[in-house]
Order: sequence, then C-alpha cells, then structure tokens
Amino acid sequence: MSENHSTGPMRWDEHARGGAGGWVRESDAGTGEPEGPSPEPGPGRPALPRKHLLLMVGGGLVVAAVILAVAHVVRPSDSEAGHAAGPSSSGSPSRALPGTTASESGPSDPPTASGEEQATAVDALLERSESDRQQVIDAVNAVEACVSDDSVDTAGQALDDAAVRRESLITDLAALDVGALPSGSLATDSLRTGWQHSADADRAFAEWADDVRGCSPGAVPHTSSYEEGVRSSELATSSKEEFLTLWKPIAADHWLPDRDTAEL
Repeated sequence: MSENHSTGPMRWDEHARGGAGGWVRESDAGTGEPEGPSPEPGPGRPALPRKHLLLMVGGGLVVAAVILAVAHVVRPSDSEAGHAAGPSSSGSPSRALPGTTASESGPSDPPTASGEEQATAVDALLERSESDRQQVIDAVNAVEACVSDDSVDTAGQALDDAAVRRESLITDLAALDVGALPSGSLATDSLRTGWQHSADADRAFAEWADDVRGCSPGAVPHTSSYEEGVRSSELATSSKEEFLTLWKPIAADHWLPDRDTAEL
C-alpha cells in the first residue's frame, strides 16, 4: 500500500478498478483507484452499479422465459385434462351395479311366471284342442256316409283346416314356459307329439276324401290314405295317454279340469 493515505469520505466510483467499480475517497476522485479494501455495502449505502443491475434483471427475464416455455410444453391440453378428470356428460360419473360392468347393467329380465300361471296356459291350449275334436269326427263320418260329392268335398276341406289348427297348437305350446311345473317339459313333449300325429291323421283322412270322390252311399272304399289316418290316430292316442299321466297331478294341484284322451 502507498504510504500516503488520503483521508476523507468514501464514495462509489463505477469507473474504478478497470471499470468494475469500487469505493474511493473523495480526495481520489477521478484517479480510478480505490484506497484500502472495499468495504461491504450495507444499509444506507448506494445501490449496486447500473451495469450489475441490468445484468441481473436480464438474467432473471431469461430464466422466467425458460420456466414459462417448459410449463407450456408439459401442461396437458384442456381436452386431455377434461378427458382424464372431467365428469361425464350427465354431470356426474356413471356407476355400474356392484359385480357388473357398465355395459352389463341394464333392465332386468321379466319375472318368470308362477306354476299356476304356467299350468293355466297349458290348459287353455287343451281347451282349444277339444273344440276341434268334434269337427274332425263329423268330417270323417261325412266321408264314410258319402251322401253327395259336395258333402265329401266339404268334409275333406274341414279335415285340412283341422290339421292347420293342430299345427297352430303345437307352435303355441312350444312358446310356453313350463319350468315351474313338475315334469312340465316331459308332459308337453308328449302332448306335442300327440298333436303332431293328430295333424298327420287329419291330412291322411282329407286325402281319403279325395280318393273316394264319386262314391256311393254305403260303398265307400277304405284306401291306403284311410289306413294311414287310422295308424296316425292310434299313435296320437298313445302319446296323449303319456301326457295325461304326467298332467293329471299338475292339474289337481292347480284345480284345473281333469281330461281324457277323447277330449284331446
């Protein structure tokens, strides 16, 4: 250090120390060289030089710009955020029943009919079948009598119509649920077989009516069609007896009419 130590108040000279700035005494103004160690700035002392302030502000702006750019890149878009966390279109999240998926939840199946309802439905078909029985008997007797060609033709048409109604009964029977009835499936299988044989007999007798057109009363031949009708009728009776064996206890349990093979 120089032996000539100037005295006087200190001030900040931004040109001192080669332009880096420093504290100098008033007596050294303009020399650009401070004397003694530079004291640390403290409260009440001059602010940092403008050059330093500009550098700090500029650096801060660069850092802020980098942070904003990174935040824009990593921030999810509005559509992505809405898809990930937004509520459903109804305003609340959809919920499925426990133990099911959302696609499985929906209206439940209609309740199964009771045993009484199922038995009543079968009995209604038996009632329809009984109403056709007398018409078939009358038609066969009309062909056997051979009163006229017209009567034979009419009888043959009645037998064809009876076959169609038997097949309609079979279709309606197949649509019934009998799961609540004891031996319900076995019973209705026998009934369906019996009605099918009856329909076959009706058509065979209708063909017999065609065979004997032009016949004379009391001299009506029994052709092969007639014999086929008889065989089908016998098979129908056997199947209907099997049905009635299973059906009678069901009918008794539900207070339904007791029927026999002639009524079927």
